Amino acid sequence: MPKRKNPDPKSPKPVDTFLGKRRRGRPEKIPRAWVIGRAPNYRKMLSDVWSKLAEPLLAAETTERVIQAFETHAQPYTNKFVPEFAADILELIHDPLFPKRAKAQIGFLGDSLAGRPDLTARRSRDICAKARKEERAKSPHHILRKEFYVECSCGYKGPALHNSCRKCGAEIDFTADILLGRGLG
Repeated sequence: MPKRKNPDPKSPKPVDTFLGKRRRGRPEKIPRAWVIGRAPNYRKMLSDVWSKLAEPLLAAETTERVIQAFETHAQPYTNKFVPEFAADILELIHDPLFPKRAKAQIGFLGDSLAGRPDLTARRSRDICAKARKEERAKSPHHILRKEFYVECSCGYKGPALHNSCRKCGAEIDFTADILLGRGLG
């Protein structure tokens, strides 16, 4: 019997082609975790020097002035921000959405620069805002004892539901048990 020229369209997919779970839409240019991790670092760096850096930076009209402001007033962090982000910083400080208060300015710059140069400043801020929103939505309570029944810091004592407190939704933290070598049981 001759072999088919075209493969059978109804043949099952091969078993060993695990590519991981793909998200819908455009593929990520950089992982979200990188942006979420860089933003607080940039915020901390800027807050350390903002009292000296703010006035000359906000008065800058060219990228050379931005670089000069960082070199003279933010010496420990100069290599993190300039010359790589000098044009981006200049664009951000002249953005109509740029905040007026110092703390908000630090957050705006830190979040905007966290995804650069791979992401736009707006997308970077959106990712950081979404991550902070998800963190705030988590329950502040934690499981005190894990058995067939749970005892939670919110006051609930009773059976667990999907490894979490039935009342507040606090999840059972398995990492502490794994690190201490107790296993999951």
